[in-house]
Amino acid sequence: MLFQYNGGSSLLHRLGPLSKLTWVGCFSLLSMAWDSTLHESALLAVLIAVAWLGARLTLVRQLRAMSFLIGLGIPYFILSILAVREGHTVMSWGPIAITTEGLDIAGALTLRIFVLFLASYIYLSTTDPRDFVQALNLHLRVPYRFAFGISVALTFFPLLEEEGRTMMAARRVRGQEPPRGLKNRIAYWSGYAAAVLVNAVRRVQQTALAMEGKGFGAYADRTYLRTLESGRSSYLGIMAALVAVIATAVLWWSL
Repeated sequence: MLFQYNGGSSLLHRLGPLSKLTWVGCFSLLSMAWDSTLHESALLAVLIAVAWLGARLTLVRQLRAMSFLIGLGIPYFILSILAVREGHTVMSWGPIAITTEGLDIAGALTLRIFVLFLASYIYLSTTDPRDFVQALNLHLRVPYRFAFGISVALTFFPLLEEEGRTMMAARRVRGQEPPRGLKNRIAYWSGYAAAVLVNAVRRVQQTALAMEGKGFGAYADRTYLRTLESGRSSYLGIMAALVAVIATAVLWWSL
């Protein structure tokens, strides 16, 4: 499971959830606004450095997290090259032509996927879902019923992954061999997905009954056993968010 919280004491772990969310929004805004391979490469390099120095995510761990995007990025890169016909022609094979403009745009679009993914990965790895829910409710005034639903969803992901691994292990213990052929693979993974979905629905029902039994939602406000820190790290997060917003505005208008 890639998108889950990993506890730690790094700088980004100590910053507030909303401050880091502002950083993610700034990176995403710049990435969506720029259509140059050079600019997207610079954003990706900055994110890799932030993850390494600020979140203590090693380069190996980052590459492992982004490795599954290669299967998506390569076909997307090829299709983007073939879709753009403008610019100086570099290579051509009959009706197929590769241009400099196509290479630049295809590289930017492909790198944008990695930028958006890595920014989200850093945020989810360094942000406790409980802090995120509390920040939504107390600072952004999001109803706690909605915020708690987000928290439950983030909590269920690792549980569903673990249940999926258990199902895979049970099938191997029973002597079921890996499927061969397209038809067998589709049937195998369809059954696997259906089993995970049934377990997810069962967990949702159990959680809903438990919440109803405890009177969840009976009052307009709720209290929290664990509160967000409001010390030096909180002010540091606010300053970091302001720096990110100012830097984004400057880069937006200058480039």
